[in-house]
Amino acid sequence: MPWIKPAKQSDLKDLEIYKDLDHPVPVFNRLIAKSPDVFSAFMPLAAAVKAGVLNEFETEAVVVFVSHLNGCEFCYTGHGNLLKKISRDDSILEELERYESSNAFESHLKSILSYAEKLVTNPKSLEKSDLEKLKEHGYSEKEIVEINQLIAYTSYTNQTSIGLGL
Repeated sequence: MPWIKPAKQSDLKDLEIYKDLDHPVPVFNRLIAKSPDVFSAFMPLAAAVKAGVLNEFETEAVVVFVSHLNGCEFCYTGHGNLLKKISRDDSILEELERYESSNAFESHLKSILSYAEKLVTNPKSLEKSDLEKLKEHGYSEKEIVEINQLIAYTSYTNQTSIGLGL
């Protein structure tokens, strides 16, 4: 249970963005909705980040990996269950922990996970060569920005979840 009371489902009906939401609105979103202005700005960003270059499996793999690195059990568990469902592989979370040697991930995704690991755990260690590796896998600068934003957005949501007691 979160440390602050989430907005009630009925309170969200007055928000202009309500018609664009999945129903029922998840607890994470209802926590952010305690500040309607932040929530109204947050939801379009969430949609834009999720609509990036990566497919559903790749996106969830990055989200689960980053959530694990950040120690966000709420996000790791929820997105981990979704990743298992998408991949149809109950061992995918273990594979993700050893992604570098795993056959469960293609080389382009391993490159993204390596970039994510550096960005989350030691951002000062990032170098231009890390982005060049992504370019070698065919990612454009636009797509690299989208990958970067997925990682950064996930870290943001992890900190939001942890900081509000999820």
